[in-house]
Amino acid sequence: MKKHLLLWFIVTPFVSTAQQTYTWNTSSGSWTTASNWSPQRNTPAPDDILAFNAPATVTGLPASETIGRIYIYNNAAVSFSAAAGSSISIGNTAIAAPHFAIASGSSLAVAGSNSITLNIVSGCSAQIDGSLSFAGSAHRLSATAASAITFSSGAVFTAGAGFSGNAFGNVAANKNSVIFQSGATYILKAGGNPFGLAAPDAVVIFNSGSIYRHQVNGVGPSVGGRTYGNLYIEANVNFSGIGSARDCIIQNDLNILSGFFSYKPNTLGSQTGNFNIYGDILAAGASYIDIGSANMPGAVRLPGTNQTIGSGGGTGSISFDNITVNNTSTTLSRPVAVSGTLSLQNGKIITSSTSLLTLASTAVIQSCTHNYSNLPYADMGCDISYIEGPVRKTGLSAGDFIFPVGINGKLRPAAVRNATGDFTAEFVRGDPYLDLGSAMGAGIHHISHLEYWNISGSGNASVEVSFFDPNSGGVTDMNALRVARFDGSQWTDQGVSSLVGSPGANGAITSNPVAVFGNFTLAGALGYPNNPLPLLPVTLNVIAENDKININWTVFNDKAYKYYTVEKEAAGAFISLTSANSIQGDDNQHYKTFDPYPTEGENRYRLKLTGENGEILYSGIASIVFRWQRLIAYPNPAREKIFIKIPKSSSISEIAIVHISGSVIKWLKTSYNQTTVNVDIQHLASGVYYIRIIQAGYSTVIPIVKY
Repeated sequence: MKKHLLLWFIVTPFVSTAQQTYTWNTSSGSWTTASNWSPQRNTPAPDDILAFNAPATVTGLPASETIGRIYIYNNAAVSFSAAAGSSISIGNTAIAAPHFAIASGSSLAVAGSNSITLNIVSGCSAQIDGSLSFAGSAHRLSATAASAITFSSGAVFTAGAGFSGNAFGNVAANKNSVIFQSGATYILKAGGNPFGLAAPDAVVIFNSGSIYRHQVNGVGPSVGGRTYGNLYIEANVNFSGIGSARDCIIQNDLNILSGFFSYKPNTLGSQTGNFNIYGDILAAGASYIDIGSANMPGAVRLPGTNQTIGSGGGTGSISFDNITVNNTSTTLSRPVAVSGTLSLQNGKIITSSTSLLTLASTAVIQSCTHNYSNLPYADMGCDISYIEGPVRKTGLSAGDFIFPVGINGKLRPAAVRNATGDFTAEFVRGDPYLDLGSAMGAGIHHISHLEYWNISGSGNASVEVSFFDPNSGGVTDMNALRVARFDGSQWTDQGVSSLVGSPGANGAITSNPVAVFGNFTLAGALGYPNNPLPLLPVTLNVIAENDKININWTVFNDKAYKYYTVEKEAAGAFISLTSANSIQGDDNQHYKTFDPYPTEGENRYRLKLTGENGEILYSGIASIVFRWQRLIAYPNPAREKIFIKIPKSSSISEIAIVHISGSVIKWLKTSYNQTTVNVDIQHLASGVYYIRIIQAGYSTVIPIVKY
């Protein structure tokens, strides 16, 4: 007996009572009233679980209390308030996490003029799937462990009217304790910024895809050293007095839903950090964006993928001092102005006449390294970063400006020299004969069929246009080059003030000063008829016709060439497919030939053009994926034999004779380059059968009838 009694005393201290769950049972009442809970909460314990599953107004929170868990669920809308300051410690490691939970569709509003602090104890956690709001005082939800408090996708936190301070604490112990996951939203209507600590430290971490909505007018919080998911502005936010040496990182979109976003430090050199925006820059309604000033060496940097500036349906202005493009592409959805440095590192900027990029008189270009080896200009874009569409340069005063324009992965710059006024330039990859007119003015023998520049202006300048072989055709004689302008009825010679470059390579030609602008292109002078500038466009097409490939092309002026050769790619090299003498054209300069033995899969062709002077030029590559599908079985119906015609060089490996029921009666093998297979069907009963042909992983079925 004594032995058992001793064992009881040893075991008892390690046995704890089970946690008690108390459910709030009234629409309104005091936390400390026992009867407001079911069962009655007569003796609060530190491992109590408090549940709210219906709308409730909870008043009279105690000055201090420790509980195991708070759980709000079943779409319950709950509010907490206190008659005096209140501090509730939440969490017990013996209770399953999360220890503070608001389920999706449920909400907690912490309100009133007396502050309420909800402390998540060490080793415990909080998860908000619904909504949490603070208003009226300096309420807090705090934790000391990293990632202890999680706002999940769809969750919303609101710092409402009358709230003050930092919602999740502002001491080093709170660092990294709160996570806003993708789809979670922080709304700031009052109080301090959400980060709580001096940059680069932070209490709150905004993951990519989260949303921070700033709804407070006035001077905005410091964004230097801060990382956001989506940054939404719904107020008039002015950052004129703020600068930082740290970058602001916006992982997703900068979206101005209303008001404006003005970031113009008023202290010299105070903003050396950058705005790194990985998503889009949007603005709705009359909202406007103005980032940067002469005091801001830092830039708006676009390091994402396909980004847009100006979407959102608004009409307000968007302007930057310095902007750096280092992405795949940037599409303007409305006009954008740049007053400082436009840095083109990677990715094209896509503009239009209604979404124009305007460079102020103070704006300059910095860029990646171009491959125009004969042009002495360092910063004019490059093949991986240029402007596709019109770009405007204003305020030139007897100065030069090179427009970094291009298309289709190729920089094709143009310039105005000794220019005064405002000018807009756009490169067009098209045929100016067809787009504008074919009449040649005095001194012009022919013009480019490949490209032209639209340069409009209100002042005076010499116009410089570039060439790059073979993209611009074939330049063989620099002395024959001219700048031609379309005057509405014909192409007129604009003279030559300077030439730079070398034949067959790259360079540029500058016109004499002009006062009337419009469409300009490269031209060949009348005294140099053998200059092939530029290569006339060739339209090359390939289509399948039965068991052959039809190769056809059109040349707008075939008098420039002696003959053509069709080449086909084989084993990584192009070989001649047809002799020049076998190709005949019609009166409209259309040509056609055939590949009688296409291969299974992709077939690639190009056109070799031999000029009158012996120069050899090549077209682009045309390709087609060919499948052997025209397989002929004859006679059909048949009594004794079926013959199957197989195209030469096909990939057919097996032929099966299949009964209408689906059973295979016989397998036949084929050999390479076999063109006909005989199938003996004498022994088959009359009826319907199928010939199934296995071909490069594909199966073709031909029905046959035995009679």
